[in-house]
Amino acid sequence: MAEVNAQNKPAATPKLNEREIVAYLKAHPDFLSRHPDLLEVLEVKHRAGSAVSLIEKQVELLRARSQRVEDRMERLLEAARDNERRQDHVHQLARTLIRAPSLASVAAGLGKCMREDFGIEATLIGINSTNYKRHDIDGIVAIEPDGRIARALEDFFRTHLIECGPIDADRAALLFPKAEVRSAAIVPLEKEKRLGFVALGSTDPQRFAPRQGKMFLELTADLVAAAIRART
Repeated sequence: MAEVNAQNKPAATPKLNEREIVAYLKAHPDFLSRHPDLLEVLEVKHRAGSAVSLIEKQVELLRARSQRVEDRMERLLEAARDNERRQDHVHQLARTLIRAPSLASVAAGLGKCMREDFGIEATLIGINSTNYKRHDIDGIVAIEPDGRIARALEDFFRTHLIECGPIDADRAALLFPKAEVRSAAIVPLEKEKRLGFVALGSTDPQRFAPRQGKMFLELTADLVAAAIRART
C-alpha cells in the first residue's frame, strides 16, 4: 500500500529561479495587465525601508524617466540656441571684415568682434614681410624671417598647422603684450601660400584646448585672409 501511495502522490511543483521569472515576464509584458490584482499586492522596498505598491513604483519610475527626457531635450535646445548665436556672430564678423575700409579697420573689427561676440580678449594678425612692410597698424605685425616672432613660433612656421592650447608667458607677452593671455590659438592664413597667421588669445586657460574643434578657427582665418588680400 505504501508503494501505491508513493506512485499516486502528485509530483512536486518545480521551483522557478529569479532568472526564469524575469525571462517569462519579459516574454509576456502583458502579464500584469491580465492579472491586475497582483499590482495591489506586490511590494517594492523603498530605500528608506517602507514598502510601496508596484503601481506607485511604476509611477515613480515613469516620472524619473520623464525628467531625464526633459533634461535631455533642454540640453539639446540649449545647444541649438548656442549654435544659432554662434552663427549670427560669425555672420557679423564676416560683415565687419568685408566692410572694413582699410587694414587698420580689419584689425580693429576683428578685435571688437572677438571681444564682444566670442569672449576672446586679444587678437593679432601676422603677415609675411614680403606682403606687408608697415609697422604702424595696431593689431598687425610684419613677420620677418629672422625676427622674434618667427623664432618664437618656429614649429608653427615649419608645419603651418593650427596650434591650440595653453601658451607660455614669454610667447604670450610677445604676441599679446596688452593682455594676460593664458591660452591661445594660432591659425595659418592661406596655408599653401604662407600669407601669415591670425592669433586669438584668452585669459581663460581652458578657452583653447589642443583637441577642440577647428572649424571656427579655420573659418575665421579664411575671412581674415580674404580681407587682407582685398586691401594689399
